[in-house]
Amino acid sequence: MKVNSTPNGSFIPCGVAIIRSGRNFLISQRNKDDSFANYWEFPGGKKNEGETFEECAVREAREETGVEVKVEQKLMEIRHLYKERIIWLNFYLCSLVSGEPRALECQKAQWSDVAQLKNFKFPPANEKVINELMERFDRLP
Repeated sequence: MKVNSTPNGSFIPCGVAIIRSGRNFLISQRNKDDSFANYWEFPGGKKNEGETFEECAVREAREETGVEVKVEQKLMEIRHLYKERIIWLNFYLCSLVSGEPRALECQKAQWSDVAQLKNFKFPPANEKVINELMERFDRLP
């Protein structure tokens, strides 16, 4: 399905880094003045013109949490309607190359065991990706 815009033209392509270390995933808490304030998310954001989704995911991980990552593979993409705009989320499994996570453009950045991801409040579009991560990685030691 190709979606170019909503009825009033708001369509937002985003790259998201799903950064994994064993059973743990890097998550960050959105700022208090952001949409979905105080919710948790995987580092990511709006794709810049001329940038690939993979480049966007790597850049956003660096800007939000100070880590360098390498894209391993595309996990999935989700288009979700939020308040008359479509958010086109492109999720990439990434490995940590360097750096210690820190809160740069977020309130908090921390590692979470895959089994604990359901205990954090994520925006609704993340439910499918969290279920997929639990299916794939919850059996790891």
